[in-house]
Amino acid sequence: MAIEKHYKGTELAELLGIHPETLRRLAAAGEVETVRVGKDRLYPESAVQAWLDRSREPSIAVPLAHRLHVRAAAAHRRRRGSWAERT
Repeated sequence: MAIEKHYKGTELAELLGIHPETLRRLAAAGEVETVRVGKDRLYPESAVQAWLDRSREPSIAVPLAHRLHVRAAAAHRRRRGSWAERT
């Protein structure tokens, strides 16, 4: 049995390209399931994917794994800088 990935609010907001307060409001409205661990509120990947799937806007309904991969790759490129800058 695999352990599901959970995201902190700021991390997930950045990955989704929304403001952390928007994410908090979605959770408060019951649109996105959260789990409380101590003082932190975590967002299970399955709950986020379900919310994205319910969304009618095609740009939002892209599978979460794909969005995370694309954003992680872009962040990696920003940290490394362009090839021209390294030479």
